[in-house]
Amino acid sequence: MKRLVPIFLAAITIIYASCGSKNYFQVIKVPEEKFYQGQYKEAARMLLPEVNRSGKDQLLYMMECGYMLHAGAEYETSNTVLLKAGKIAKIIPTSVSQQVTAMLTSDRNTNYRGEDFEKVLVHMYLGINFLMLKDYDSARVEFKMVNEELLKIKTEEGSARYKQNIMAKYLTAVSYEIIGTMNNDADDIEYAYKEYEQILALNPGLDLVYRDLQRISKQLNYMDDYAKWTKQFGKRDAIPADAGELIVIFQTGKTAIKHSRGGLMSDATMKQSIIVSMSTMSLAAGVTTGAIMVTLNKAENPIPVFKRRTDQINAIRVKINNQYFSTLDMEDIATTAIKNLEDDYGRLRTRVAASIVTKAAASIAAGLAARAIAEKAGGGSMSSLIGVVAGAGTGAMLFSQMKPDLRCWHTLPARLQIGRTFLRPGTYKITLEFIGKNGAITGKKDLTVEIKKGEKTFISERALI
Repeated sequence: MKRLVPIFLAAITIIYASCGSKNYFQVIKVPEEKFYQGQYKEAARMLLPEVNRSGKDQLLYMMECGYMLHAGAEYETSNTVLLKAGKIAKIIPTSVSQQVTAMLTSDRNTNYRGEDFEKVLVHMYLGINFLMLKDYDSARVEFKMVNEELLKIKTEEGSARYKQNIMAKYLTAVSYEIIGTMNNDADDIEYAYKEYEQILALNPGLDLVYRDLQRISKQLNYMDDYAKWTKQFGKRDAIPADAGELIVIFQTGKTAIKHSRGGLMSDATMKQSIIVSMSTMSLAAGVTTGAIMVTLNKAENPIPVFKRRTDQINAIRVKINNQYFSTLDMEDIATTAIKNLEDDYGRLRTRVAASIVTKAAASIAAGLAARAIAEKAGGGSMSSLIGVVAGAGTGAMLFSQMKPDLRCWHTLPARLQIGRTFLRPGTYKITLEFIGKNGAITGKKDLTVEIKKGEKTFISERALI
């Protein structure tokens, strides 16, 4: 029995040690509050010590801080942080068995690897930063990387798991247009045209791309294509002489974040998977399905769920000289997060259930074996206690530590939008009207922009509600 004392002390030491340092949620709480109060730079400043400190959550702090700096228009500093994050977040294919193992071994205590959609968004924001800095070559590299990285992520059958990111494709096309125009390079203009064609195939209802296809096909002298697009969509390429362009990038709402699904047995599909797993495995003598169910009764589901937060602004309506254009949805980050994790739940649930049942059965068997050994050694009344400690105690400890990893990128918007219009060269006073879900104007912002012949002027705007 004396040998049990250091074991219990070691376990207590581990538990207290794990509570000794602040976790991600404790660290991010105040900076996140500052961020959603519009204090972007102050929020980022508070996270810089964590960004520069190695640790299991360093990647997440880099993503949060890099985005806060982006929202605060500190594009160069944002890139410094996000470029480092991009190197850490390189997508490495993970097998289902590896994912299941991580979930059942206190995944919260491992290095945060990032959700797949989060990793590619690092490149998205690097690209937008470079656009705002007028480094168009670097911008197109980052935008292309978004979809190149997505193509690397395969299902077990070898097909692509994710659709192409339309926002990234659209900004890739815009970047190639800019460079092609600057260098008088028809190949770059051709590349932009192909991107617009692919975007139409991905989203045939995206009104914004109709004009792009008409004006670029005309620019390339693809008159058959031009005739096809004008017949299909009506003539949409009326552009003022010597025009420049205003492009508005709008990020709105708060993206979905992870929550616990609750008790393991409270989810009907997981409970059914556990019952099926028990019915198909050979249980050791004395191990019953009832005992397994009791062991799992208070266990928490290790697979989290993304839940939506606020997203109150429908779009920006831009007013210029009593004329209007609106931003349009390009990427729904919140929906992507929710769908991807639900797809994962469907893929992983059966294997997670099987692994949990195996561990529960093993803990019960260990208790029975320990009690038998103690009885044989003459443990007397202590035999049952030893069995409980080695069996039920092992199971309780195992499943009390099995918690969902709720870490995720909190400061992302819910949706990404773009709006664009052509204007004659000059300086314009414009008004951004924030349109709520009911169609009413919820706020306004006045800006002054300069439009130059043949150039594109970018505005990046974030709504926090």
